[in-house]
Amino acid sequence: MFSILLALIFVVIFGFGAVTIALIFILPPEILSLHAMDYVLSSVNNLVAFVVLIIIAKKIGLFDDIPWNVKGVFKGLLLGIPVLLFCLVQLSGILEATYDYSIVINVFGVVAALIYCVAIALWEEFLCRGVILTNMLKKWGNSKNGIIKSVILSAFIFGAAHVITGFGGDWTNTTIQIVYASFMGLLFGVIYIKTKSLASTIVLHFILNLTAYTMPYVMPNFQSMNPLTFILSIFAFVCLWVIETYVLIDDITKKLP
Repeated sequence: MFSILLALIFVVIFGFGAVTIALIFILPPEILSLHAMDYVLSSVNNLVAFVVLIIIAKKIGLFDDIPWNVKGVFKGLLLGIPVLLFCLVQLSGILEATYDYSIVINVFGVVAALIYCVAIALWEEFLCRGVILTNMLKKWGNSKNGIIKSVILSAFIFGAAHVITGFGGDWTNTTIQIVYASFMGLLFGVIYIKTKSLASTIVLHFILNLTAYTMPYVMPNFQSMNPLTFILSIFAFVCLWVIETYVLIDDITKKLP
């Protein structure tokens, strides 16, 4: 209940906080397709969320239980191959794009988007894997069923939190995002447990968001792949995530006393 309430509070406060900031500064209303200045303001919003989460984790005595383990990043990348493949599929939209080489790259937009990718990866991973999953593992994680329950519930919370994107009006794409984010949460969860490294899931999360947020600034006329290809790709990778997650959880639970 604590984990669900914590996630809900942060989604509401810091999700709609970006919208509020945008309205205060009278910025363009396309919140879901953020412009460069929106990225800057949203990055501040997300970094504040990250700092507040650190304070909360310290207050409840959970901070020292969260393993950063930067050395586990390489292992995390190997285990996160389905994520990297999915990013490549997203990038395949370049092959179907029509663009004008005379258009100058929006350098400010690229930098702003990169900062935004870092900020959102930091606070979402610290919340969903660092605080929520770690808290669940402390409560239930001394058994196979405990680990499975912790990973699944934390992944569901991670996916459900993406419902906020639907308030832009596109509920079809939001539903798709909730589904694949939930399965992504499963894989991120077991990678976090396997590598004992929050840094590994932060890096994977950063890479996942990288193409979606920076490509429009690198290639202004970039067109993503057609919807059917995208949906089929998601289905294929969901299957891959499920298989790898099962294998990793099975390997982790075999080592339980």
